[in-house]
Amino acid sequence: MKKNLFCFVLCLISVISYAQQGITYSGGTSTKLDYVFLSLKNDDDSEIKGSKYLSDDFKRARISDFSDKVFAIRYDIFNDQMEFQGAKNQIYIMNKNDRAREIRFFGIDGAYKIFDYIADNGTTKSGYFSILDSGEKYKILKKNKVVFIEEKASSTGYDAPRPATYKRAKDRYYIIIDAAPAVMIDPNKKRFSVLFKGQEKEVLAYIKKNKIKLNDDESLIKLVKFLNSK
Repeated sequence: MKKNLFCFVLCLISVISYAQQGITYSGGTSTKLDYVFLSLKNDDDSEIKGSKYLSDDFKRARISDFSDKVFAIRYDIFNDQMEFQGAKNQIYIMNKNDRAREIRFFGIDGAYKIFDYIADNGTTKSGYFSILDSGEKYKILKKNKVVFIEEKASSTGYDAPRPATYKRAKDRYYIIIDAAPAVMIDPNKKRFSVLFKGQEKEVLAYIKKNKIKLNDDESLIKLVKFLNSK
């Protein structure tokens, strides 16, 4: 118990410069919430076209740890981090260490939460996903994606230069099987069915019979409910 208390106090000390500023949320200000947030954000993307955010504006949201309060949050998709607007409009980056924490934006179905997943290069990473449906064995997740397109100078003097741009790409869908890291869902039905060892034919038959689309929210929710019912 004493060891846990020491670790908690140490965590508070590490962010004490921010705790002194206070944290503002809808309805008031509190210094009791500051340990949730790691650091101030100072980068400047004003010269880059497009947006790296789910929404450029801070949106009303709830954090599961503090469900009785309303916060101003926005999701930086490109850097895969949640930004929080605190006192004096300072922008903080939320601590990603708490895997149990859920963030729910008003007017958006589902919650955002940190999960481990297999990245394109085969390594295991952690990041924010929105939860489409969650069962005991299978979970269907959606990951928003923004790509960065570098600036391109005019090559002939007659063609227009291309400014650096953030561009929203198609959302990606992932599945968690048991407690393994999430894997991206292959839209090819046969390749997807291979994930279910010994059940490939049954899963493939269900997908075909019910005209399941492996890149559609409603279809995937229907599919995972079937999988969790078995």
